Amino acid sequence: MDSPLSIAVAGLRGNTCTGAMLAHILSVLESAPSWILGADLVGYGLRSRVGQGAGGPLILVATSSVSAEFAPDLCVFGGTDSGEVPAWIDQVATVIAPHREKFQLAKGAGLDNLVTYGPGPGATWTVDSRWSGSGCRIVARGPTREVLWADVPVPAHADNAMAALGAAMALGIAPMEAAAALESYRGVHRHLTIAGRTHSVTVIDSVARHHDSISADLAAARELTGGQGRVRVLAVADPSLAHTITVSARQAVEQVVTLEPPRPSHRIHRIVGARRPDTGRAVKAITDQTRPGDVVVVVGTEPPAEHLAGEVLDGLGGTGPRGYQAAS
Repeated sequence: MDSPLSIAVAGLRGNTCTGAMLAHILSVLESAPSWILGADLVGYGLRSRVGQGAGGPLILVATSSVSAEFAPDLCVFGGTDSGEVPAWIDQVATVIAPHREKFQLAKGAGLDNLVTYGPGPGATWTVDSRWSGSGCRIVARGPTREVLWADVPVPAHADNAMAALGAAMALGIAPMEAAAALESYRGVHRHLTIAGRTHSVTVIDSVARHHDSISADLAAARELTGGQGRVRVLAVADPSLAHTITVSARQAVEQVVTLEPPRPSHRIHRIVGARRPDTGRAVKAITDQTRPGDVVVVVGTEPPAEHLAGEVLDGLGGTGPRGYQAAS
């Protein structure tokens, strides 16, 4: 690992999270990586989406359209929706991917350098995810019967964690050494990150914008309730995004409250940090209905989405939410 090495994280979804997990593992193990990610790592400070190491591996979130001239040494591939596979995939020394993608990846390139992970037989690493306390424990068994386990706060991140661990092992790191380094990972800013918990209510931040990613985040929130609570959404959304959220939320969400993004005429609010009058009403609409066991998901990238999770936690932190009433 002393020589420069390029690692691309590509595919349909979860690239930023997977890349951030790998960057964290290598940083904890003092491998001095550099990285170019899609958002800041929690706990690494502002502008930590870009990190400059001292000659260690370079981790970058890439797209499938990257020129073949820049094929990485190692690729973590999260899968495709349309069947599009990076043109350079057959030039990569090692590819880490979900087992469900094996046929798609091998079809054109005949990959014999593919390391897969997933449930069921046939994968290089057979993975089982299970609840552990308030999070999710990954247990994986390798080709020579080695076993690793790691905890992640959100079940939806189990695939991302296994992809990052697979890449770390491909770099020569022992399975449990990589898993132990992952334990202190705290997330990527607002990428399905737990903003806080109070009075048995969990508040999650999400920057999802498309139906698939919103549905996945809401499904993750539903899992976090453990069947004991309900999911509520507070979103900063234009009409198009609001419609996408409503469609995605039909089966999984109890309540959706939306705020429109600021119009250009409201730019002064952003400049001086003034609080929009409708923000308090939207937060109160959520906190008044929230009960112990619920999960509140804050969605959006426009102001004031950045601060809404904190306001929800503050709103719940006083007397706490009322309990659900038993049916008579």
